[in-house]
Amino acid sequence: MQRYVLTERGKLLVAMLIVLLLVLPAIIIFVRSSPETNNWDEPVPKSTPDLIQLLPAAPENSNSDSNNPVNIDLDAGNMFFMFSPETQTTLDSNTTSAIGQLLTSPKNTDTSKIAVEIPQLSDDEAAVLTTAITNALSTHGVPLTDVVFFVYQPDQDIKTYKINIAFQSAS
Repeated sequence: MQRYVLTERGKLLVAMLIVLLLVLPAIIIFVRSSPETNNWDEPVPKSTPDLIQLLPAAPENSNSDSNNPVNIDLDAGNMFFMFSPETQTTLDSNTTSAIGQLLTSPKNTDTSKIAVEIPQLSDDEAAVLTTAITNALSTHGVPLTDVVFFVYQPDQDIKTYKINIAFQSAS
């Protein structure tokens, strides 16, 4: 029986192949998933197609507060409010109260889900926003399994974002 021995050059070649096989796919996945580099691939959509269309448009003449406008349309089962993740970590009492009012909508059925449309933000800002929303919903006894988040592409240089909440029939 004959034994083979790797030379230093052979060991280096094997190590380079292993690194190439492990690191190269990781770099490709990272680059392809990074939104900043998608300009050479396919353009980032202005908004999430089809999903945002499921959310009804917010009404023009609804309950509103001049400091933080909260608009509710109980018949349509939707509302919107403004949120700034740079200055807010929770929803104000007016918005939390409005969510409670929204839950009385006739569109809130046993089979409906709560669709929340939020802007695409950095991970930290998105965590602040989603935590604030889920905390407000849970204060009204809404299970997180009934909440679905949709992401839209916000305009550049915006610091206060429009958040839409609507009831969506489960299909």
